[in-house]
Amino acid sequence: MSIARVRIIDIFVLALVMLSPFSYGEPLSTLVDEEPPIIERDFPLSDIGYGGSIELQGSKSDTHIGFGSRLDEVITGGEFDLRFTSSPALQAKYSHLKVYFNQELMKVIAIEEGKQGQMSGATIPLDSRFFANYNQVRIELVGHLDLECWNPDDQSIWAEISKSSRLRITSRKIRLRNELGFLPAPFFDEREFTKLVLPVVLPNSPSIELIKSAGITASYFGALSQWRGAEFPVQIDAVPSQHQHALVFMTNDQRPTFLKDFPPVNKPTLQVISHPENPYSKLLLIMGRDTSELLTAVKGLALGNSLLTGSLAEINRALQIKPRRPYDAPNWVRTDRKVLFSELVNNKQDLQVIGRNASAVKISLQLPPDLFTWRSRGIPMDLEYRYSPTSADFDGSRMSVSINKQFVEAFNLNSSGVSGGENLVRIPLVADSLVGGELVRIPAFKVGSKNQLEFQFAFSSVSNGACKTVPAAPPNAVVDGSSSLDFSGYPHYIEMPSLRAFANAGFPFTRMADLSETVVVLPSELNAREIETYLQLLGFIGASSGYPAVGVEVVNDWVPAQLEDKDILAISVTPALRTAMADSDALPMILSETERVISIPVRNRQASLNIGESGRAIDNEVADNVNVSATGGLAAVVGAESPYTPGRSVISVMAATTDDLAKVSAAFNDSGKISAMFGSVAVFREDRVSSYLVGDRYHVGKLPIWQLIWYHFSDHPFILLACAALLITMLVIVIWRILNQIAAMRLRAGEDE
Repeated sequence: MSIARVRIIDIFVLALVMLSPFSYGEPLSTLVDEEPPIIERDFPLSDIGYGGSIELQGSKSDTHIGFGSRLDEVITGGEFDLRFTSSPALQAKYSHLKVYFNQELMKVIAIEEGKQGQMSGATIPLDSRFFANYNQVRIELVGHLDLECWNPDDQSIWAEISKSSRLRITSRKIRLRNELGFLPAPFFDEREFTKLVLPVVLPNSPSIELIKSAGITASYFGALSQWRGAEFPVQIDAVPSQHQHALVFMTNDQRPTFLKDFPPVNKPTLQVISHPENPYSKLLLIMGRDTSELLTAVKGLALGNSLLTGSLAEINRALQIKPRRPYDAPNWVRTDRKVLFSELVNNKQDLQVIGRNASAVKISLQLPPDLFTWRSRGIPMDLEYRYSPTSADFDGSRMSVSINKQFVEAFNLNSSGVSGGENLVRIPLVADSLVGGELVRIPAFKVGSKNQLEFQFAFSSVSNGACKTVPAAPPNAVVDGSSSLDFSGYPHYIEMPSLRAFANAGFPFTRMADLSETVVVLPSELNAREIETYLQLLGFIGASSGYPAVGVEVVNDWVPAQLEDKDILAISVTPALRTAMADSDALPMILSETERVISIPVRNRQASLNIGESGRAIDNEVADNVNVSATGGLAAVVGAESPYTPGRSVISVMAATTDDLAKVSAAFNDSGKISAMFGSVAVFREDRVSSYLVGDRYHVGKLPIWQLIWYHFSDHPFILLACAALLITMLVIVIWRILNQIAAMRLRAGEDE
């Protein structure tokens, strides 16, 4: 065969490959051998869940630092850069730190003489042979005091792991096959503990229905990301970065230019393909013949991803059989019945600890923001626990209960090894005497925020004689999964607007987990930044509820019929919103490129987070009104009552320019800025958040009539007393008239006889 014929055949084969639709799934670049990309990551402890330093207390105490390995990467090496400070009381000759990696001893770090009480450090290589899907670095302190007689639990035996300690990981990318069965990976990998950054690609001039589908998908991935946070950079009619996995939304008529020759679909379709420029990155194509089918494909992804396998799947049907009920968000604690501790943890092992200085048993939970416990005596907790029996009753061993770092009560641990009714008390919210009972009452839960219950077991040392401490087997303790909290019986009632409720729990939109009572209003002409803000907020709301927003409606005009009896999330539509509000003073702030107007209250007070307090506005009347013309970046989130339905809410996102919307997106990924948001106005300038509780207030929810009267008149005792006196007077008059009528009837009857 001649060389010319060989070249002609090669060209012909190459042309077939390039023209084939499968070239999108297997690009030409994969036909040649390529060196897999090397990824180097440097994690501070804050990126993997540690906000501060880690304390080791007592000899043989330890701590764990966990991290995951991505599905699309193989870790080839790593090291742990440890920075620590040891107690000045430690004896250098016998004291040291042991560092384990996945239960294998990596290094022993001696406490150097003269370095006690000073920052020290060591770099520990992590053997690549021991890496797994989930990895754990365990640091154990073996401490010894320079004393003839010393207690292993002495308070002077400690070491502090600095938050400046870091993990450095080197990994090699893996070329995954195009497989829907990996979902949600590699687009979201639960084994990665850093913030999710997932680009979204849209066609040029996307329709409002297509944008709606993208928002539902963002809420789905937001629900998956949970505490990690999520960002959804938007690219309009552009090829996504070759170094990131991305989502692509398109119909047969609306699609990005780089996929214009991709075969059309006949049904709602999900397909994974390789990036056209990088075989190690994947694109998830979400497709339909039209936007209606695209929405079906999105619901199939969000609700039925466990059914997906292969590189391509067609969604035949995605129907809601039973409507969602209010307050049934998966991330929220049930309030219609008792909740068992076993329902609040991922693994039963989370309720168990081992060791004399073990870390606390921690249980996280989130309450609906409108749970009304004003003047309640607290939330009852039925607590049961077991532990290794102590050598004698009341030998100093304790189990302490705290909520959100606030101490509640401590119980003695005795030789029985189980909790007893004699150790349980009722702790009221008000300062009255303790009442014996079978329940613990918890006073410090936060409305709409993450709460953390802690149960700290502390076992005293066993001594033999005056000097010698006898080592015993490590004690065990477990909080029984049948223990319960009871939030039932409390009504739902809250004063609005409340940006704290929105910032912490997405309320009032998350009242229905699927956002079936929510309408998002967007500008008629959208740019990438506005769409990105919309996706960011939907992702944040999904993370708050734990459920995708499959019931949300998205519009780009103010049609009353679409907005009645709905909560409204408005993004970058300030002029239209101002026109829709019949009362121009109903909005406490107006922000546009040329105008900045804000109302200031008489006194600005941050409402309490405690569930036992009303959180009612104090001195929220408008005292000043300021109108400013200025340049520079500024954004705001404003809450008000809906102009279409009393008791419904409007949350409006405003910005001086569309680029300033990034300040709002960043704020909802920052726990510090979230905690600073409250009231009816939150203003974002650079790294600052200023919140105001100003303007008209309204209430959402229902209370029994007697509780409603008592609540609203409790700050006006004289009015309440006058009403009570009037009511009693009217009652006396009615009774007097009835008695007079009865007496008159008797007199007439006597005369007739």
